[in-house]
Amino acid sequence: MPILRDRVLITGANGLFGQELRSLLDKNDFDIIATGLGKDRLVNHSHKYFELDISSSNECNDLLEKFQPSVIVNAAACTNVDQCEFNRDHCLDVNAYSLNNFLRYCQKKNAHLIQISTDFVFDGESGNYIETDLCNPVNFYGFSKLKAETTLINSDLNYTIIRTSLIYGPSGSNFFTLTKEKMQNKIPLKIVDDQFRTPTYLYDLTLSTMKIIIAKKYGIYHISSGESLSILNIVCNIAKYMKYDTSNIKRINSSELSQIAKRPFDSTLDVNKSIKNLDFIPTKLNEALNKML
Repeated sequence: MPILRDRVLITGANGLFGQELRSLLDKNDFDIIATGLGKDRLVNHSHKYFELDISSSNECNDLLEKFQPSVIVNAAACTNVDQCEFNRDHCLDVNAYSLNNFLRYCQKKNAHLIQISTDFVFDGESGNYIETDLCNPVNFYGFSKLKAETTLINSDLNYTIIRTSLIYGPSGSNFFTLTKEKMQNKIPLKIVDDQFRTPTYLYDLTLSTMKIIIAKKYGIYHISSGESLSILNIVCNIAKYMKYDTSNIKRINSSELSQIAKRPFDSTLDVNKSIKNLDFIPTKLNEALNKML
């Protein structure tokens, strides 16, 4: 007899994380309602997909009342950091204010709201951040995501905030696939050596999210590799596995980039809480590269 699973509403279901989470929950017999912008990009699944503008309270209310999910995974977001500086109103509507369209329902139904957040809520002055460290974003994207976090923290909901960093996987659009494509085409690269991140293997994030749903773990959790790597170090590791000539990689610093939004220098995440409370086993970058290349 199959286990009766939660009905899970996933926003941002066409994104890298959203598609992989849908596949994982599908295989584990969850009742999934997937939503996103545009047509469904995931093939070979057995659940429902609907187009949804999460900034529309009417669209959200209609969907919630119709399907009555017990869990909402809010993965929809404007993630282009530079574009968020240009279009701040839209960034806030999607990344922060849209959360209000789920609050009343979650209060009424005692539903579990899981918010996908970012390492960019930190200013990057110290690194190796734990969940309770002071947030102080240096760009508008980080500000908008922190605003959503604050809304949840100040609510009386059953919520979980998952902060993650630099998500990558073997397919879709992410730093690994984009770097791999450039290396295959022998395109010279200019890479910063003064920004540090904890890259996150896509499957670690989706598996941890499923664990959080099943175990009903609430609060804030950091999910990432737990290792501190410069962007340059990350790219050089990919190059090693691809036997790409590293002389084509030029080391630069952040001041040489023409980025509109400021980036934190060291936004690395400590994942010890997740290791202890979720039985999380972080995949190091080289472990993931060994699987993917």
